Amino acid sequence: MQVVSHASDPAVLDQPSLIAQSNDQLATAISNATDRLAGFAVLPMAFPELAAAELERCVKTHGFLGALIDTHLANGTYYDGDAYRLFWAKAVELDVPIYLHPVWPNAALFSTPGSGIYAPAVPPDFPAATAVNLATVAWGWHQDAGLHFLRLYSAGVFAEFPQLKIILGHMGEMLPFMLERADAFLSRNTSRPSLVETYAQNVWVTTAGFFSLNPLGTILRNTAIDRILYSVDYPFGNSEQGRAFMMNLKTSGLVNSTEWDMIAFKNAQKLLKLSG
Repeated sequence: MQVVSHASDPAVLDQPSLIAQSNDQLATAISNATDRLAGFAVLPMAFPELAAAELERCVKTHGFLGALIDTHLANGTYYDGDAYRLFWAKAVELDVPIYLHPVWPNAALFSTPGSGIYAPAVPPDFPAATAVNLATVAWGWHQDAGLHFLRLYSAGVFAEFPQLKIILGHMGEMLPFMLERADAFLSRNTSRPSLVETYAQNVWVTTAGFFSLNPLGTILRNTAIDRILYSVDYPFGNSEQGRAFMMNLKTSGLVNSTEWDMIAFKNAQKLLKLSG
């Protein structure tokens, strides 16, 4: 069973009709293979009310298992403001997870050497692709998605919606490695649950495209085993790499056979309410 979704461009998040068509297209594509394919919705996050309505339509009409949303709009808006409370409430009402996925950054951050935070001031022969990698797959994507979760926590979203289910890909988007450090500062002088408590209650982590055992070793130390999910992040990662990673995990000594089964498929079955 593979759960698939669109990876949308921020520029289309204010086009509800196009997004609805995309979800309908995905539903049609998987309709003849429901024994091995399921879907996550893409949503018009520029309009919180419409995003909530589209999530409900996709779950109830198409049987989608949740949604995969970009971490911010093209103008840099995250989803921690009051306007998005109704969207998070809808996710809780439907009891489906929301997968926070990295999004392409503003080109100004990496397009001109020396001018953006991901564009080092280097000689003219510096490969442009390196700046792009710094902004995306090598660093920027992951810190940005992790930051979004921290913003949601700091804005009190999880205190208001304690049953909200969030999936963070790419071994937790740096959060597991910064968890205790961030908790020490963000959980001070607050009556809401701590960051560590919120992470334990509201977050599931996928391996998504990370095929190294080292980061997983860290996650296994501070993340409950039933909150870790295998994922390949296709088409950015591939199933051959994913299988090799899982075979390495099986013989690594990091997990026993029961825990391996949980990461490989049982945790996803439970979270997404998939039949065995």
